[in-house]
Amino acid sequence: MDRRDFLKTGGLAVAGTIAGGLGLFSWIPRANAASVSVTLNAVAGDVTMIDGTLAYMFGFSENNQANFPGPTIIAQEGDTVTVQLNNTLATASSFKVGGTDVYQTVSAESSTSVTFPTPAAGTYLYYDDLNDGVNRVMGLHGALVVMPSGSANTSFTGGPSFIRQYKWVLGNVDTVWGEAVRTNGHNYVTNAALSIETFKPRYFTINGQSYEETHLNSNTDLKGNYGEPGMVRILNAGMVTHSPHFHGNHVDMVAINRQNFSSDFKRKDVVSMFPLDCRDVIYPFDPPPDAYPPLTAASPSQTFPMHCHSEPSQTAGGGLYPQGLHTGITIGLAPTPEPKL
Repeated sequence: MDRRDFLKTGGLAVAGTIAGGLGLFSWIPRANAASVSVTLNAVAGDVTMIDGTLAYMFGFSENNQANFPGPTIIAQEGDTVTVQLNNTLATASSFKVGGTDVYQTVSAESSTSVTFPTPAAGTYLYYDDLNDGVNRVMGLHGALVVMPSGSANTSFTGGPSFIRQYKWVLGNVDTVWGEAVRTNGHNYVTNAALSIETFKPRYFTINGQSYEETHLNSNTDLKGNYGEPGMVRILNAGMVTHSPHFHGNHVDMVAINRQNFSSDFKRKDVVSMFPLDCRDVIYPFDPPPDAYPPLTAASPSQTFPMHCHSEPSQTAGGGLYPQGLHTGITIGLAPTPEPKL
């Protein structure tokens, strides 16, 4: 469903069924709750890394093509979500929504479904929790975004407002793990040889991409006119602790794992992201305060980086710099096209 149809459907005042999938720039709250239906296919295949390397990955897909992260599921408080799980893998899979009781397993090469009421407004990581995180890091993860009822520009009722919102799913890729699974079969993910002790990621991603693909993608590259705050929903699906560091402006910490803050925000330039963390921040897009001569809203646009302060994650393939967890920030210029969740 494209953005215009999604928004048109979202404005209806009657309950109905809405197809899930990739997100939107502008949310129109619905008067009534709806049923949101999503199909996730657990698949395997090659994903091209920033240096051209083919990484054998798993992924939740809408079209049977291997990719990660999976499609963003977007719903509103009060909705009912049904996820159809089709597992094409020759090993078991699961669907878990972090921070909730939502959980469903599916046998190898089988299908099932899970239906649940939306949790409270916020940002949630959905993922396969089997094999101590191996399935998740192999690519079986994605984001669930629940918007507050009656609000188009806040992440929770009474929260700070924003003009546009972004989603960053942080990921790590160990190509040695992938080749072991390719060689030995999907069920090799259950082997003790794949564990946190043997995990050596060579690629670090935002929404499945590394710099400078991230800089060329309006869904990951932050842009906004002066004074147009942007919400950034950050989710860590990997096994590495990351430290996204924002230049230009500091960010206001709005939510940490669904613990919301409506005032007295912590203002940070580095956001600690532990595995499975979900943190929401507001980037204010203010004129950078330490510039000289001072900048104003009439000044030309300014470009800055966001990069991870866990420095090895700045590289790809064991040393290609800065083709890692890194993207751009432009203050004073609206994005074209607008970002989708």
